[in-house]
Amino acid sequence: MPMAASIGARYVPDVKRLAIIALLVTTARVEADTAFCELTPCVGPVTRRMLTKDEQVGALTCKKGTEVGVDSQGHVVMCTTARVADVAGLPIAAGAYTLLHANGRIYQTHLRKTVELSLPDNTKVACGADLVALAEDGKLRYCKLGAKRAGSPRARVGEGISFHPDGRIAALTLDEPFTVPGLGLALPAGAFVSWDAKGTPTSGHASENVTAGSLTIRYEFALHPNGKLRTATLGAAAKIQGHDFPEFAKLEFRSDGTLERAEYVTKMGTMPHGELTKDTLHQSFDATGKITSSYTDHWQAETAPHKFRK
Repeated sequence: MPMAASIGARYVPDVKRLAIIALLVTTARVEADTAFCELTPCVGPVTRRMLTKDEQVGALTCKKGTEVGVDSQGHVVMCTTARVADVAGLPIAAGAYTLLHANGRIYQTHLRKTVELSLPDNTKVACGADLVALAEDGKLRYCKLGAKRAGSPRARVGEGISFHPDGRIAALTLDEPFTVPGLGLALPAGAFVSWDAKGTPTSGHASENVTAGSLTIRYEFALHPNGKLRTATLGAAAKIQGHDFPEFAKLEFRSDGTLERAEYVTKMGTMPHGELTKDTLHQSFDATGKITSSYTDHWQAETAPHKFRK
């Protein structure tokens, strides 16, 4: 997964879907820099016009009262469907906000029923009735998984799954526990994980605390290419290289595992008229754990909570 706009009313933001956005970087075209036009513009500069009547664009009928977009080369790149359509094996729903590649192939749309779509090696993936994103050659990049799929770790049916251009997994929601190799990071079923093009885990998110060695991590984390922890928020207090950090501290590590930066709230309070205040400590460390910089940000709300107002 703009995916700032599947500019459609069906979209409800969630962490997992937002995390997929950066994983669908495709090739040369400007509009493919980020997939999922529910969230960010991804068709580049276009000339838009409002349709006063239904209009045929290839196999699609674009809906009266909605916009179509044309790129600088005259290609229609966006359209909302007036009725169901079957295009290149895609059962497209009525009212589907749809993007097209310059070659006329579907880039993104919404399916009306489950269908099997192909990866570059012609492996089939069952995609459910939801958003789908495809490469210029028609190969699958993202969909809502519509049926169980072989492979480990196992992907959860009904959740989004995305693929790199070569067909390797880019991101999925786990349907079984999974331990990140080399880190001992134990993730439960339901956690979201992303991988780079080489198959190395890069980041993830879980709805419950997870453990990585002696650390308890809250929700999100990111990894270095070598598999070492890069960023995390603590789910429990911890001592690292001789320094005590509280729950909710945000930490950043070097690729060798040594602590590089930390950020955490040291004080919260209220002003006499009820304005909330917060002090946040920012620290950096050398590889031995010595503090190399330290400063505190003071934040104060501009207005008091309603109960304090007269």
